[in-house]
Amino acid sequence: MKELKVQIVSAGNTAAPCFYAIESKGYKVKISSCLRQVPYKRISYQYDAYKKDEFFSASSPEELLGLIHMWEIRGDSWRVSKSEAHKYGEYVDNSPLYDEDGNLLKDD
Repeated sequence: MKELKVQIVSAGNTAAPCFYAIESKGYKVKISSCLRQVPYKRISYQYDAYKKDEFFSASSPEELLGLIHMWEIRGDSWRVSKSEAHKYGEYVDNSPLYDEDGNLLKDD
C-alpha cells in the first residue's frame, strides 16, 4: 500500500483543531450544551458560528467546519441539485457493506 502523506480520522483529537480553524476564518463560535435524560442521561452540544451575515450550526466542530467549507466552495448554490442527489444516492447504495467484525457482506 502506498504511504500516505496525511491520514486524519475524526476523533477526540480533531475537535479543538477544527474549532480553532473556524476561529481563524474570522467566525465567532458559541457552544451550547443540553442535558438529555432519554434514552439515557447525557450531554449534547451545539456549535454555532457567526460572521457578519453568515450563520452555521452543527453538533461538532468537525461538522461545523465542514459546513463552512462547503459554503465557501459552493456559495449560495450550496443546496444539492436533483442530479447530485441521485448520483450521491448511487454512491451510497453501491458502497461496500461490512458486518460489525469487518467482514465484507456486500460489494457492488
